[in-house]
Amino acid sequence: MGFIDTHCHLNLIENKYEIIDSFDENDIEYVVEVGINVENSFKNIELSNKYEKIYCSVGIHPTDSKGLTSKDFDTINVLAKNEKVIAIGEIGLDYYWKNVSKEDQYKSFINQLNIAKENKLPVILHVREAYEDVFNILINEGIPDNLGVVHCFSSNWSMAKKFLDLGFYIGIDGPITFKNNNTLVEVVRNTPIEYILPETDSPFLTPVPFRGKKNKPIYVKYIIEKIAEIKNINIVNASRILLENSKKLFSKII
Repeated sequence: MGFIDTHCHLNLIENKYEIIDSFDENDIEYVVEVGINVENSFKNIELSNKYEKIYCSVGIHPTDSKGLTSKDFDTINVLAKNEKVIAIGEIGLDYYWKNVSKEDQYKSFINQLNIAKENKLPVILHVREAYEDVFNILINEGIPDNLGVVHCFSSNWSMAKKFLDLGFYIGIDGPITFKNNNTLVEVVRNTPIEYILPETDSPFLTPVPFRGKKNKPIYVKYIIEKIAEIKNINIVNASRILLENSKKLFSKII
């Protein structure tokens, strides 16, 4: 049995090499190191080229969208050609933080959707308090042929179904293990397991029983255990299906 973490940020963790060295003993098959800006995307490629079990995405987070130039998008486009880059992300809209205008976020999101289309890569969507607008932009601008995943899904089943109907996967993170998170439990219960991806978002959103501490990719097993519990299947079968899901979406993964 092997576990996969389809969304982490090892480059934001001080002891990342110690964590990477623990992958084998914790049955980690691979992880996806996700980009948040141009500089970070360079670092992600460097890390993934060094380790067989690390793939990566490149992209600019919506809260990093202020003051971007065509050079920034051209750089992401070039980085997307690397063989270990399996997606464009995380990209999207975030209305919770007020440091970046909606207009700047729209420009960044649309530009990077086009980069994904050009490179035939799926997208990793970051959405916070902006689900309707992200959905509408996808419809209006055109959905990438290779689709993508709605990272760290936090809305309700009705909204999840809209993205599932487009063909997108639903990313499930540590909050699924939090007490009384009934809305997210309903999303997992209703979403076909073939369209769920397990994520840690390390070092953030640490699952129970380590909530309150910094998150690690090896904690993904607690998220997978909870998904298996909700789906009423054993963790071995859940892990196998979730691994197959990730390889279907991120087709460059061996």
